[in-house]
Amino acid sequence: MKKVVLIVFLAFFAFSTNAFAAYTATSYDLTVSQVAQHKLSVGLWSSTNETVELTLYSKGPQGQLSQVFSTTVNIGPTTPSPVEYSVGYLATGTYVVKGVFQGSYGSLGPVGLYQAY
Repeated sequence: MKKVVLIVFLAFFAFSTNAFAAYTATSYDLTVSQVAQHKLSVGLWSSTNETVELTLYSKGPQGQLSQVFSTTVNIGPTTPSPVEYSVGYLATGTYVVKGVFQGSYGSLGPVGLYQAY
């Protein structure tokens, strides 16, 4: 009887873990054409209160990603959007933003990199 209860408990735990796995949203490619200080602007939406890890990556010629900036933000249905962050000087090239939502769904966009004057 104890083995049956243990198996049922483990099966339930495995289902629970998959049901609440993180969701990752990736932006389209962002192009920087001039070396300058930049701001990252990201529209975020979620129907629940949750934490999102935002990471800006530079994208190499073969698609390899190198982290440039990362931050964590708490969002919810009433959180003002977009959020903006100073990301410092960026070289010319291609960049992408990934948002890792703690829940199973979230929305990332619109996303932009703008020169900070």
